[in-house]
Amino acid sequence: MAIWHTISERFLVGILIAALTLSGLSLTGCGRQGDIFGRVHGKVTFQGKALCEGLVKFKDPQKGIYMTAKLGPDGSYAVEMAQGSGLPVGTYLVSVGPPHYLIPLGREAAPSPTPETFPDIPEKYRRCETSGLTVTVKEGDNRFDIDM
Repeated sequence: MAIWHTISERFLVGILIAALTLSGLSLTGCGRQGDIFGRVHGKVTFQGKALCEGLVKFKDPQKGIYMTAKLGPDGSYAVEMAQGSGLPVGTYLVSVGPPHYLIPLGREAAPSPTPETFPDIPEKYRRCETSGLTVTVKEGDNRFDIDM
């Protein structure tokens, strides 16, 4: 009986340590511990009209951060990370691109979707390196509207 008691205690202690370790990892997420975040949101327009499909991309190569925010039907977006709304403070290169579509996989080849050209997203804005768009995220609220 004493051996069984010792084995089950060790097992429970092991489970407890594993659970605490995993919960600590999930709290840190993608950002580094101690990062300060700013809420980032805005609206994307093309020639004054709301862009209703696409992604806003934020890139900070020095920190290794690459995030996307999906556009809503009214052209609005908000950046969401595992830690909540926003991005760690800093300066980001920004681009606007077409939405990503999932192609179903299966035993039978599905017909290839006809690629859309998205004429409301000029080629210049599709890459962070060519868009000319940057945003400096500060602690608190950061509204970043993009008019192409």
